[in-house]
Amino acid sequence: MSEMAVLARSGVRDARALLVDHLLERVSGDGAVRDRCRSRVLESALALVAVTETGLFPEHRQRLLSYLRGHPAPPDGFDGMLAAAALGAAPDPERALAWLDGFDHFTAPRKRLMFTGVLAVLGAVPFPAVPPIPFRGQASWVELTLCALDLLHHGDRPGSLAFLTDRLEHGSLQPVWEGHVLAHLLAVIALNREVPGHRLAAEGLAAVLATQNDDGGVPFVAGMEVFCTVTAGLALHAARTVPLDRTFAMGDYLAGRQRPGGGWSYAEGVAQADVDDTSYCLQFLRALSPERYAAEIAAAGNYLTEIAGPDGGFPTFLRGHDSELAMTAGALGALDPVEHSGTFRAATAHLLAAQRPDGTFECGWSLAETNAVFRTLAALARIPCPGPAVTRAITTAAGRLMSTQNLDGGWGQRPGDPSDPISTAYALSCTRRWPASPTHRAGLGYLLARQNPDGGYTSRPDQAGPRPIPWDVPVLASIGVLQALAP
Repeated sequence: MSEMAVLARSGVRDARALLVDHLLERVSGDGAVRDRCRSRVLESALALVAVTETGLFPEHRQRLLSYLRGHPAPPDGFDGMLAAAALGAAPDPERALAWLDGFDHFTAPRKRLMFTGVLAVLGAVPFPAVPPIPFRGQASWVELTLCALDLLHHGDRPGSLAFLTDRLEHGSLQPVWEGHVLAHLLAVIALNREVPGHRLAAEGLAAVLATQNDDGGVPFVAGMEVFCTVTAGLALHAARTVPLDRTFAMGDYLAGRQRPGGGWSYAEGVAQADVDDTSYCLQFLRALSPERYAAEIAAAGNYLTEIAGPDGGFPTFLRGHDSELAMTAGALGALDPVEHSGTFRAATAHLLAAQRPDGTFECGWSLAETNAVFRTLAALARIPCPGPAVTRAITTAAGRLMSTQNLDGGWGQRPGDPSDPISTAYALSCTRRWPASPTHRAGLGYLLARQNPDGGYTSRPDQAGPRPIPWDVPVLASIGVLQALAP
């Protein structure tokens, strides 16, 4: 081994050790990793409307005003226009929604409806004439969001007000409804406009304002404990240097949060399970101890096989909904290829059919192109006897990664974007199967040069919700990089 290679390996080892220590400091006594979601203009603007219209919590109103006035958003961007509308300006609605024109996804019509409704709530545009909005049969917070929008557009059609108040009164295990600040705010505003002074509107607004951050804004979600814990657990377990009692504490925490149907949700006190968190939890518990977590592993496998669609793919939340590439890759990466052979084969075929000619895949819940490539290649690597189609898919995806690497060694969310640690970490998690390649070595150099003095990482966020609006839980950057630096 050359002297340069020895130095590079030593640098990675030292960076990994610092990063492991950084993440272990964030594992609490009960095994959970907790980090606050940063403020967003979208929720902060709606919170200002709710506080103003109810006349409650004036001290919170001043902090919201300060956040929106000081937010460094381009004035012609979506955040800038939302902030301007909340502060009394009148943005051009066509420009405000132009960013959605390139959003090619089956949820795009629903997103345009929602964001137009948000602009109408802020007073930037009139409520458009739309037919009644169906809201049942969706993920829990989507139902509440669509019900609130229907109430705002049409008033109390039979059942809509009763549905909304029942959800706010009885439907959540934590003060913010399903932990979803955006859905809860829209419900509070709709309820207060329909029934001014309603008790549930005041209580709901108080719950939302309890999440207000030090900068005066409010976040997208109240917590992300399950998702942060399981992704951190996978990264720490892969590092091979973490005491078992620490990772078992994380595993026990997650086992205690499994939902009755065998799935997991993204946070504590959230009833709606999803394929993403379930796949990660199943993968982690099986890697940690198949014996200790046998019951949870079996229940999770049943959950995934039952939610799979007839096309072989997996939706995010509910059986019968459209399949999503990243969810399918996640489930394929977690299911046992022998025990669930039929489901495994169908999911593999779905993934191979979904690859585009340039080697990419639909991005899903991440804004980084490299995320879908990473998750898909990790899933395909588990196929016991890969044939030519699998080899071809891996080769095509690898070629895409190599051709889109930036000159600084990193990757951006899209080709041509500035490099960031999260997008680069996803790419390196793929290229480490070719550790001697110039592509991999340059990527490692990019990450090593950007480690913070405390061992962690700071990055442009890639997670989106509602898609394609990004949200940021800072610890996820460090988790993603540790996954890439695993031995």
